[in-house]
Amino acid sequence: MEIVLGIYRLRDPGGTEHYTLVVAEQLQRLGHQVTVFTEETGAMAELARSRGLQLAEREDELPDEADVAYAQESITAYRLASRYRRAPLIMAVHAVDYDLSMPPQLPDLVSAIVVGHDRVERRARAFAVKAELVRLRQPVDVARFAPRASLREPPQRLLALGNYLNGDRARVIDDACSGLGIEVVRAGAQHGKQVLETDGVLNDADIVVGKARVIVEAMACGRAAYVYDTFGSDGWVTPDSYERLEADNFSGQTGSPPVDVARLRSDLELYRPDMGAANRELAVVHHSANKHAVELVELFERLAPRKAPKPAPLRELSRLVRLQWQTEERALALAAEARSVRDENERLRQRVLQLEPLAQAAPALEKTAREAQDSLETVLSQRRVRFGLALARPLDRLRRRPR
Repeated sequence: MEIVLGIYRLRDPGGTEHYTLVVAEQLQRLGHQVTVFTEETGAMAELARSRGLQLAEREDELPDEADVAYAQESITAYRLASRYRRAPLIMAVHAVDYDLSMPPQLPDLVSAIVVGHDRVERRARAFAVKAELVRLRQPVDVARFAPRASLREPPQRLLALGNYLNGDRARVIDDACSGLGIEVVRAGAQHGKQVLETDGVLNDADIVVGKARVIVEAMACGRAAYVYDTFGSDGWVTPDSYERLEADNFSGQTGSPPVDVARLRSDLELYRPDMGAANRELAVVHHSANKHAVELVELFERLAPRKAPKPAPLRELSRLVRLQWQTEERALALAAEARSVRDENERLRQRVLQLEPLAQAAPALEKTAREAQDSLETVLSQRRVRFGLALARPLDRLRRRPR
């Protein structure tokens, strides 16, 4: 099959970007012709090229015909639907928080919707325009993400990996680990340390804290995985908790009690080295990327070509969605900047409060210093003191002379 995958931005590392690369690689390994269509490129695009994937940044670089178009958001969904008028259009819904993740709401445009967990499936069932829903699981390349060392007892290193965890939520980890002798390592956009290929940093840790795809990759690497991030917390992944946490995409929003320092410290004390082997087995059985690719191909092959499309300005709709998303991104960036300024102001306020007692004591200290200076000048002005200092100078020179 000639398959075109669409993703608006293939620039910085993130869950959707890594999903796109994994799926493209696996479909290509099955012998299909795969082209990744993207508008914005960066480090992730270079990583895709290094893995032998075909990228197209302009429509004239796309194949003339396609058997199926698989979009990861609505901007490229409109563009691919406009170019390939009869090819089945499938869209993956990766999130519930952004309109960019919503398929085009035009009749007979989207042939099927792929969802990766129960929460997005529930949202997709509420869309005004219905399409077939296909529930798959988050894929991971279990050959690339594999254990390189056994877990240590007691645990020595905890990796907090993700693009969102910061502030008070991040400090909970520091405070919980401080008394347990566990080193905390951070990686992600919030810490200026973005990692394109995470298998190495995952394998350096005993415990991985994060959400969503981070957790699945940690499981595949045989690490102990703890679901905790800015948006929620669900604790350890175990064979008993797996089904519940997977249904929520390991996002920490299943309704578990909130995690504070005391609970996290208590949970960390439950760590066992055999958690890694159990997680590896769960990842291989349920999240193998080659199985995910086979399920996608089965879906693609049974979808009939789309009906003759009704006239619709699809390219214009793509442009409008792109502008809307760019506006939303600017709003999100400004909100993050405002939070940063507010946090800095609060730190300065706390520092002022700490220095206030010193400021209040300064006049008294200054008076004492002046009195001491006056007393010293009075003593030095006495004739006997001046005479004694004059006698001492030759002795001082003798002591400084090298022997």
